[in-house]
Amino acid sequence: MMNFSGIGALFMILFYALALFIAYLVITIAVRHGIDNSEVGKILKKKNGCQEEKFHPKDDLDKD
Repeated sequence: MMNFSGIGALFMILFYALALFIAYLVITIAVRHGIDNSEVGKILKKKNGCQEEKFHPKDDLDKD
């Protein structure tokens, strides 16, 4: 079994975290573009007249 020093173990953990984050971004972007540009996505947008929701921070506040 290989022994890692403290700095080596920390570097490996950071490397894996960065790799997972990059993989998450790639998969998320690919899925969004895949759905938006697919024939089914185009049909659904046309059928439902779907528009992107805009976020309005003023409407998100609690109204107590």
